[in-house]
Amino acid sequence: MASIGIDIDHYLWHAVTHRALNLREAVRYFGQADPPQLPQQKFFHHPIVLGVLLFITARTRSRILWLILVGFLFHVGLDVIHITQMRGLKKRLSEQTSFTCPECGQHCDVLQLHTVSFARNVLDRYNPEHFVMLCPDCHEKAHA
Repeated sequence: MASIGIDIDHYLWHAVTHRALNLREAVRYFGQADPPQLPQQKFFHHPIVLGVLLFITARTRSRILWLILVGFLFHVGLDVIHITQMRGLKKRLSEQTSFTCPECGQHCDVLQLHTVSFARNVLDRYNPEHFVMLCPDCHEKAHA
């Protein structure tokens, strides 16, 4: 529950920033080809917030808060692994394609990682066969 709940800050940020409590709109925003990655979207991921939660949890000795804290830490740990893997994958695939979009042939210094297929096995999640590097225009078209 806490591992899912930690992403609520993304939706709260979207609701405040866009002045809309439309969950469908928020999902569409975060599901776009290359959504902006802003620090304020990840408030509950911040070490200070997690440290404050740890302090409150230790002071109150609440089992529920311990479970929430463990869920948050697990989620943040998975995020770190995911971000590291995706950066490495993006770098390798960009170099393999010589920074050229395979769809339009345009040379682009910053290609974007597009998921072609989803792995059925979690161990196969970061297999390069599931991804292709696209220029921003082709990536946006692929999500249209």
